[in-house]
Parts: sequence; structure tokens; C-alpha cells
Amino acid sequence: MKTKQSILRQLLVNILVPVLLIFSTVFYLTYQYNLDKVENDIQQQKKNIVEETRNLIEYYDFSMRTHEQSLIQRMQNVSGEIQSVLTRQNAKTVDLNSLRSSLGMDPAREDIYLIDRNLRIVNTTFKPDLGLDFKKLNQTFIPFFNQIFRSKKFKEDRFGLEIKTGKIKKYSYQTSPDGKHIIELGFYSKSADEFKQLLLSKIRSLDKRFEAIDRVELYLGVKNIPDISIKDPRLQKAYLQCLDKKKNVIIENDNPASKGKEFTEYVFLPVLESKLYSGYVLELGTNDLPYQNLINDLLLRFGVIFGLTLVILTVIVYFRSRKLTKPIQQLALKTETISTDNLDQSIEITGSLELDLLSKNFNSMMQKLRLSYENLEEKVVERTHELQEQKLIVESKNHEIVESIQYARFIQQALLPLESEIQASFDENAFVYYAPKDIIAGDFFWFEKRGHLSWFAVADCTGHGVPGAMVSVLCINALYQSLALNPHQRTGELLDQVRELVVQTLTKEARSVKDGMDISLGCFNHETKMLQWTGANNPLWIFRGEEILVTAPDKQPVGQFDGAKPFTTHEIQLEANDWIILFSDGYADQFGGPKNKKYKYATFRDFIQAHRNKSGAELKASLKEEFENWKGNHEQTDDVCVMGIKLV
Repeated sequence: MKTKQSILRQLLVNILVPVLLIFSTVFYLTYQYNLDKVENDIQQQKKNIVEETRNLIEYYDFSMRTHEQSLIQRMQNVSGEIQSVLTRQNAKTVDLNSLRSSLGMDPAREDIYLIDRNLRIVNTTFKPDLGLDFKKLNQTFIPFFNQIFRSKKFKEDRFGLEIKTGKIKKYSYQTSPDGKHIIELGFYSKSADEFKQLLLSKIRSLDKRFEAIDRVELYLGVKNIPDISIKDPRLQKAYLQCLDKKKNVIIENDNPASKGKEFTEYVFLPVLESKLYSGYVLELGTNDLPYQNLINDLLLRFGVIFGLTLVILTVIVYFRSRKLTKPIQQLALKTETISTDNLDQSIEITGSLELDLLSKNFNSMMQKLRLSYENLEEKVVERTHELQEQKLIVESKNHEIVESIQYARFIQQALLPLESEIQASFDENAFVYYAPKDIIAGDFFWFEKRGHLSWFAVADCTGHGVPGAMVSVLCINALYQSLALNPHQRTGELLDQVRELVVQTLTKEARSVKDGMDISLGCFNHETKMLQWTGANNPLWIFRGEEILVTAPDKQPVGQFDGAKPFTTHEIQLEANDWIILFSDGYADQFGGPKNKKYKYATFRDFIQAHRNKSGAELKASLKEEFENWKGNHEQTDDVCVMGIKLV
């Protein structure tokens, strides 16, 4: 009896105490690990949202800046006209509404403000702002307006929110001839408003992908000026502190109705090229309730398993200790069952301490074999579950990538002119057949009307898809910048300037990217019917009756090129019914037909010649049908862009 009590006591001490210590250690480590993981997950989710917001803002700022180029020259011209009027009339009494109408400004979208030296609005077409004192509104405006008074030069700022209406407007500033007033113009743009709403909708939807984030909002702010959409005084204070210090600010929300801990973090993000606005502020609302519930559930299950394990082990130890007195022959017989894969055997023997020890070791060995077999099955299930989770992650990442490319496609399309713009300057016979190979393209077409001059082009940038689209955005911007510098320059001079901007952008210190574009660029004078044209690797075709006039391009791209030389400007006197055709290489290089060969330029030229008497819409439809029939089931080889303009 004493022997049995001694065995039971030793088993309890040798098994249950170590198990208790192991469970306690695992419990503590698991709890600490999950706490750290929760914090890391929340921080990582915030980091992901901030990075995605930065990328969205970069696309947004770049698109808005490109869009602004179309307004800057007009605002400068209007400011100059108002300057001329103020030389003859008093700034406080001049009828700005009549002046706005005479200047062709839109009364629903465009306003004029006259600001005196005391930074007070003394006359305006937007009556709610009459008498507005910028000094009292915010001290930040004082150095801003004083700098404009000192420089006496035209200044334009980025699109921003009008304080009282919340509309997105672009503002410009110009001193009056006597230097006593500032002429401020505010132009509303529906396209800019759509860009802004698209940006905000994309950012606000980010919380749906992250469990701990329940609110995402973006503000464009001026230092020391509250945002009227933030109602909570504590949040308003944190928002202003973020703008003032240009650092992140985190506060805990005072929400007794919430079961979890709620925090609001304001993240400062810089704004591109703005003198008036201090920067963007990203608002992130977090709630750790889902993670708290997850940890509590984990701890509950851990405790239940721990208690059941102790009970089961105690019962097993007690009954096993009572069965250690069976004969040694039974031990020998039981050991033979191991080779038959029967792991449910146990031993009950009586005898000396050595036999008891042997019985104990045998039963322990059998138990471990059973646990190993059971654990093996559990690991198979666990690995299968892990593979399924990895599959879901890959699908989610692929969805995110496609969404980003779709957004890039929207931005690229916003930079392209409308076909109706070209038709408005020429005739309904003008057309553009544009067929990108992928979601976004390296080919693009361009059009800009300046007075009696119409500039138009078809270009093919290096590559297609995402790389080609990025280069195309750069080249479109370079065309706008170069034309803005000198609207009356020749086409060859314009391409020289564009090449300089492209090379300068793509060459940084020791890193050099030899990307660029092939382009066919024309400038038509509506008064003289004279066409200036310059080509970089892409020719010009003019169909005049039965005759085809082919003008060869310069054999060099618009980009970094060894042996580069100035581009040539060709002048061609056009006649009525002339068809001007500009194109990239995608149409002629398409593989297809019965032998899967290239379409080729000769076939392309003959097809247009055969259909030259059709209208622009009919010729475009014929080109599309011919291309699709030739391509058939084959993959599209490259981006396709063809522009046609017929003189009447």
C-alpha cells in the first residue's frame, strides 16, 4: 500500500507539476505574443493606409497640376484685363459683375475679389465674402499677401476649398497698377471637383479592407484655420496641432458607448507646390474591439483546454498507478502488440520498484506514440488551412493591383483631349481611333488650341502598359509646359524643348533612363491654311485626291539619344479636302491575317486611300473593322493610335 501511494505521489509530482509550469509559460507567452501582434497589426494597417494615401495624393496632385495648366494662362489674361480697367476706375466702386460679364467669365463658377492693403475684401462678385478681413481670419495670410504686394507679379496657387461654400477652386493673385489692391480670381472646375471626389471616395473606402480601422478621412488645411466638418473640439484641436507642428497627433476618443478602445490619429502629408495651403491631414479612426474579442476568445479556449488537461491527466495518473502490479508476463505480451500498430494497449503489473518503473515507462511510451499520431493528423489540417489563407492573400493583392491600374487608367484618360474638341476646331470629319493594348497605354494623342493655331500630335512612348503610361504622362506634361513657354514657336523648336524636359527628368545623377517617345506633331494656321509639321521617327501622310504626300521624319526619338540634333520644321500649304493622317506604329505592326504576318505600312496607306472619300466617322469605323478582322483571335501586338483631320 505504501508502495502504491509512493508511486502515485511521484507520478503526480513528475507529470502534473511540469505540465502546470509548461501551460503557465505557454499561456503567458501566447498572451504577450497576441498583445504585441494586435499592436503591430494596427500599426501596420495604419502604415498601409498612409502609403496608399500618399500614392493616391501623388496621382491626384500630378493630375490636378496638369489640369491647372489649362487655366493659368486664362487667369493671367483676365488679371491683365482687370488691371487695365483699374487704371481708369476706382477699385471700390467698379462694377465687377458687369466687368466679369464683359470678360466672358462664368458668373456661376468664376469670381473676382479686390483686396486692399489692410487685407480686407473691398469689392467682389461673391457678396458673402465682401468685407472679409484676412488678418482676423488667420495671421498666416499676412506674409502671403505681403509677398504678393512686394513682388507685383502674377501668382497662382493650387486648387483649394473655398472657405464658405466648400467648393474646390483655383485662385490667382495680381497687384493693381497703383499697387494698392490685389486682384484675386477664383475659378471653379467641375473636372477638378470630380478628381477631388474620386480621391476622397478612394481614401474613405480604405477602412473596409482593414479590420481595426473604422474611419478614414482626408483634409486640405491652412495653418490655424479650423475645418468646419470636424465638430468635436478635441479633434479640432488635434487637427490644428497636426497642421501647426507638421507631426502626427494621436488622441483617445471619449466614447463611453464603445466597448473597445477608440483612437483618432492625424497624419500630416505635404501638399505639392502651394504657398497658401499648409498640407494634407489624414484622419485615421481605430477601434481595437475586434482584436480584444479575439484575444479574450483565445484566452477562454486556452483556459478550458488547460483545465480539462489537468483533470484528464490527474485521472489518468491515478488509475495508471493502480494498475502497475500486474505480472511481468503481461508486460511481455503487451510489448508484442506494438509491431501490429495497435497503440491502445496499457499495462497493469505488480512487483518490485523496478517492475513498476518499467510499467510506467511502457505506458508513457504508448501515450506519446498516440499523441504523435494524433498531432500528425492535426498538423495536416493546420497546413491545409494555412495554404487556404495564403491563397486568399494572393487574391486580395491581385485585386488591389488591378484597382490601382484602373485608377491610373482614369487619370490617363483625363489627360487626353476629347475627340469633340478636335472636331470643334476643324470639322466633324476629324477623328481619333485609339485602342490601347492593355488597361493603360504608352500611345497618346494631344490637342491644344491657341488663338488661330491648332496644335495636334500622335505619340508612341517607350513600352506599353504601366511603364508606357508613366512615360506618356511625363511627355504630355512636357508638351503642355513647352507650349506654355512660347505658344508661337515652330514645331521643331517645340520638340527640341520637349526633348530637353524629358531628358532632364529621366536623367538623375549617375542614373539614366533612355526612355522617350516617337511623335508626329503638327501646328495648323486656320488663317493661312499653312501646316507646320515635325516628326520623330513617325512620318506624315497627306491624301490629296489620287496623290499621297509623304513627309519623312527625323530619325531620332524625343529622349536621350547619341548624336541628337535639332528637329526639322516642315511647312506644307494645305488645300480643301486634304486628309491629314498621323499615326503610331501599332496599326501597321499588328500580326494577323491567314498567315499571321504584320499588316505593314503599305497596306495601311492603300486602305486609307481607298476609303478617303468617306466621312471621318465612317473612315474611323472602317479602320476599326479592318484592324479587328486582321487581328482575329491573335493577341494585340501594341497600342494603336490614328488621328485624321480633313480640311473643308
